[in-house]
Order: sequence, then structure tokens, then C-alpha cells
Amino acid sequence: MGPLLGGDFVVGSRSPALLKILSPQSTLAAMYTSAHMWSKKTLAAAMVGAQLGALLAASSPVRAAAVYPPSEWVIGPQARVVMLTFNGAIKPQGFSKVLQTLKDGNARASFFLPGYWVRHHKKRARSARAAGHTLGNRGYGDQRFTSLSDEQLRNSIQRAENVLQNVGERPRPFLRAPQNARDARVLRIAGSMGYRSVHWTYRPGAGSPKAVKRRVVRQARAGSIMSLDLWRQNHRKALEGIIGGLRRRGFELRTIESLTKVRPIRYDVTLRPGNTGAEVKHLQKLLNRGTYPAGAPDGSFGYATLQATYAFQKTKRLARDGVMTPGEMIMLAKTGPPQAPRRSPNRYVHVDISRQVMFEVRDGKVRHTTPISSGNEEYYTVDGETYKAHTPRGDFSIVRKIAGKRVSRLGTLWWPNYFVGGYAVHGSDSVPTYPASHGCVRIPRYVEKKFFYRNPVGMPLYVRT
Repeated sequence: MGPLLGGDFVVGSRSPALLKILSPQSTLAAMYTSAHMWSKKTLAAAMVGAQLGALLAASSPVRAAAVYPPSEWVIGPQARVVMLTFNGAIKPQGFSKVLQTLKDGNARASFFLPGYWVRHHKKRARSARAAGHTLGNRGYGDQRFTSLSDEQLRNSIQRAENVLQNVGERPRPFLRAPQNARDARVLRIAGSMGYRSVHWTYRPGAGSPKAVKRRVVRQARAGSIMSLDLWRQNHRKALEGIIGGLRRRGFELRTIESLTKVRPIRYDVTLRPGNTGAEVKHLQKLLNRGTYPAGAPDGSFGYATLQATYAFQKTKRLARDGVMTPGEMIMLAKTGPPQAPRRSPNRYVHVDISRQVMFEVRDGKVRHTTPISSGNEEYYTVDGETYKAHTPRGDFSIVRKIAGKRVSRLGTLWWPNYFVGGYAVHGSDSVPTYPASHGCVRIPRYVEKKFFYRNPVGMPLYVRT
């Protein structure tokens, strides 16, 4: 009697057939059909084995690979962690030098090597595994995944998996497409095979080793997935400096195994007002992490999430439609908080008229990014006088505040923070994506009190076009 492999029952060497376990009854029926080839004692043992095999097939979690939707990781855990990843092929001696540099720096990394390279250099691939590095699936050859048919793509991924398993690696669920060629179809097929794509947060490209090192270290932030090319000499020469620079910035170097508990970005989901569910909750967390005020992550795409989405789209100069596409989700996850405008004090408020957003900066970093609506530059008449709806530009500070509601001749101002004359940052029931006020800086009502108490009288406030 042969062993149980995957979901198949393998009959002993005298049988030419491979009997698929569909149920205990169907398997036993097939075995009775060829019972003339078996002794009674062997047949009885096989019957018990078949029933046991069927039960294991139904209950064991390792019988089939997990199926994932079209998705990929673009950033890792939000901790002081960076993941170094390497792509492509290299001569064996060069690969050994990379491993030695990592060893000297006591660093762990992840490699996406073509399957054919691993097949011809098994000893070196095993040495990478033995050193604590992770080997992900990059397909068998160098062909762009998007140029392959469904069958060819499956074959490339499966061949690479077989080769990696042969050197002691379990590559699932980590996949990286050669030449970054992936789309929803590629990710859907990969997901059906138990893989998710591992993209990157930053890839340095060309330049001197010193420049590469400087860019990688400077771009690093919590959870960054850094991508280096094995075939680029400048990347290999920069590696020692990268390891040292990241360590000096307080980063721990981990492998892509750290991604397993991180939620990836879905390529098949576009989010808009009215949506609910886990993906909306993930969006809300990303928005809040990026300093865009989405409120409590309750999984409901309501007003706060819409205004936070507007703030993100305004900041990145995207279409202000309140719809979050997969591409925008990737941008949101990778970029994090906006860069603070350069100012001499380390605490201030910056109103950006052109983008219709407001940044609250503390210690040189943006802590809150709020959507606004400023003066629409049109003329209006009140009490027989004509004025222009213009928000004054310049360097100001908050000079007085009113807790609660103030009714003026132009309308109601909620929790106003005056910065010059009658102009204030205040809550409003109407904060469209475009300039619409008489000159004040409107902000959504759900953030008015928080802004009021975070920014006392005397807080510098800059208004720029």
C-alpha cells in the first residue's frame, strides 16, 4: 500500500492507477474493483487506510493551499522594522559575497530568485536558507507574468515552487513578479495558488553606491519593504552602508515573514461612500495613520471617511471624487503622512489654498491633515456693501477664540479661531472640495473641537496659495 500524498491515495507498485479520494465510499469501490490484485489481509488494511485518509483530507488544513483575492503587500508592520529584499539572478560568486555582507552585518534579508537559478545553484540557495534568509517565489524564468497565458503563468509559479521546496523553502505566500509586471489577472491566478504579491515601498534604481545607500536610508520608515537588484553592482556595493545606516536610525532588519500578519491591498476593490466592511475599516486605519481624520475605524464609509478621503486626494493632487481606487490605496499605504512645509517654528498651522487642505505641524512633522474650503474669490453684497470672498494670505497667529457657536451676518461659525480681523478657521456644515466661503477657512464639524483645543491663542498660522 502506498503513502498518502496531498489529496491522493497512491496504490502500491502493482497498481497502475492513481485513485483520487473523493469519499470513503468511492475510494473503497475503486479498490474493490481491483481487489483481484490484492490479498485479503492487504485489502482489509487498505480499506482502513482509505477511510483514515479521507478523514485526514477533510480535516487537515495543509491539504490545500489558502486561496487569496488579487492582492499585494506594499508596506510591512508599523513598527521600527525594514525588510531588505533582493531581485533577479547573479553569478554564484557574487551571491556568496552578498550573503557574506549580510552575515557581517548580522542582517536577515529575503531573495526573489528565478526558479532556474535556484535549480542550478541549489547549494548556494540552501546556504541562504541556513543563514536565516527567506526565499520567495519569482516564477521559474525571467518572462513578464503579464505576457504569459493563464496556463503558462501557473506553470512558471508551480515550477519555481517545486524547486524552492527542493532546497528546503516553503515559499508561499510570497511572490514577486519579474520586472514588476503584474495586474489583477496575474494576482488573481497567484491568489488561487496560495500567493500574494510582495511589492516594495521603495526601490533606489541607478546611481553611485553612496547615492543608493543615502536614498534607501533616507526613505526608510516603519514597515518599509526595500527592493535591491542583485544584478546591479551599485546595489551590492551599497549594501554594507545600507545595513549600517538603517541600524543607526534604529531600524530592525527582518525578512518578509513579518508580512504574514499585515493586511495587503486588494486589487479588486474600489471603495466609495455607503460601503461597509473590513476593507473600509482598513481604509480608515490607513487614512488615520496618514494624518487624514477618518474617525473611529468602524468599517462604515460615512461623512468622516469621505472628508478624510478628500483630504488625501487634495494633498496628492488627485481627482477629488471621494472614491478610493486600488491605486490610490497603494499610494496611501506607501506614502504615509505628508511632508511638513518648511517653517522656523516647530509648532504651527499651515493653510494650503491651492490644495484646499490644512496641516497641523508639531516638531517639524505633520500630525493632522484637514480638508478645508476657503474664499471663492467672488463678490458678494451684505447690508448694502460689496466685498470679495478672499482668504487673506500671510503670516498670522490665532488671536482669539470662541467656544461653541457664533452667529454672524454671513452665517454661523462653529468654534471659530480668529487669525486676522473677522477671518477664522471654524467648523461648518458645508465643506465642499472647492473654495466656497466668504473668506474664512471652513473645516468639517466633526474636527472643529479637536482643532480648537489643539491650537491655543498664539499658535502661528500661515496661509499660502
